[in-house]
Amino acid sequence: MNDSGHDDGINVGVNVEQPAEHGHRYRVFKERHLLHPKSWKEFTWSILKKGRKTNFFLIFLIPAIALPHSPLQKRFHELFYLNFIFNFLAIIPLSDMLTIGVEDLSAFLGPKYQAVLHAFSGNLVELVVESFVLIDGRYSIVQSAVLGSILCNITLILGIIFIVGSWPTSRRRDGSSTLHTEIEIGTFVDTSSSILALAFFALMIPAAFKIAASPFDTTENRLVNCNLQNISHATAIILMLVFIGLLVFQLKTHAHETVNVKEFDHHKIYNWLFDIFLIAISVTGIIVCSRTLVTSLEEIGDKFELSTEFVGMVLLPLCVISNFIDHYQAVAEATRDKLDTAISVILNKSVQMALLIAPILVSVGWIFNKPLTLDFNILEISVLGCAVLIVNYLVADNKVHWLEGYMLIASYFLMAIAFFYFPSVHDEPPLFDCNPLSRNLNQSHTSEVPTNGAGINSTYGV
Repeated sequence: MNDSGHDDGINVGVNVEQPAEHGHRYRVFKERHLLHPKSWKEFTWSILKKGRKTNFFLIFLIPAIALPHSPLQKRFHELFYLNFIFNFLAIIPLSDMLTIGVEDLSAFLGPKYQAVLHAFSGNLVELVVESFVLIDGRYSIVQSAVLGSILCNITLILGIIFIVGSWPTSRRRDGSSTLHTEIEIGTFVDTSSSILALAFFALMIPAAFKIAASPFDTTENRLVNCNLQNISHATAIILMLVFIGLLVFQLKTHAHETVNVKEFDHHKIYNWLFDIFLIAISVTGIIVCSRTLVTSLEEIGDKFELSTEFVGMVLLPLCVISNFIDHYQAVAEATRDKLDTAISVILNKSVQMALLIAPILVSVGWIFNKPLTLDFNILEISVLGCAVLIVNYLVADNKVHWLEGYMLIASYFLMAIAFFYFPSVHDEPPLFDCNPLSRNLNQSHTSEVPTNGAGINSTYGV
């Protein structure tokens, strides 16, 4: 391996062990061509050995895939319990492999990519899962899941990180017990909290528009709902442009201020092509299992008469095991005094969910004629605004202590209790073919508007 840590692709040799920083040991393979079969065999065996504590759960992958398509599924309706358990367990080793691939690839690309890749890999799985739910027509669950993921990250998980990362013990960064812990990536934390405030503003506009425009609509809110689709499409495009600007800021212009290099101790072990292959295989397996997992979760919610809001806001973000693995990794980093890294991963996940995943879901619905709007109810948008406000206050001084984490966790449970008692929201038939250039809401002659969206353009008088 050369001094820069990149592959020459020419040498052939045996595996060796070398000491790493911070007292860790990491395995280094002699360099070969990217596609050398012996290297890939050694890499695969190394992955199986590294995850030996979780690879046992790979045996559940067979029933997880086979059971939903077996004749037993039609004969015994209660099998959705087994579907949930098998798929939940099968995703654990796949998520572990995904983490290995992401960490090794980030070691190849550099520290500034670590949090971005970690967040994107988990959010990618959630994007695909929620796309399936959207195509099934469960709009309210998708909307709730988007907000639920953000709220879970910035309240429950960030609260746990604050507690374990700043608890006053002698094992702190300066070697002495302190009353608080400094955040060294203050620029990134401030920017992320501001971005979340912007996201709240963008998601609040459709809800406010519906409240303000409904009295002027003489078509039983059909024209308002059509305009909500247009507003949601425009909002999605703008948020994705903001995300592009954030990536330039985070990875280019202010890269040195968005990562704590002292906390980065990962070393490249495999070649980058194997990392991409490992990530692709694990993500594919997680997506297949998560599809059945979410379907089973919906059936469990229906059986116990849980509201769609509670399923989307609370259960779905916690039960998507790729999220759980990301949360576990972030908390584990905090316990090792890598508070900046842990906070960076969670804030990246939250920002990506608001600026990238939600807009993509709106676009997926747009493409597949399953129009998803960003029209959140007053309770959803209120708890999001309050959570973002609390986080902005807590990180304003770039210092954290355990009581701040305790308050964040308390706020999450307050939210969860409210949504547990919230009634289910029935999905309305979607509108199609809405003219984005039309905004007439108060024309008295628009008394008849087809519910399937046909003729909406003529109704607007366009």
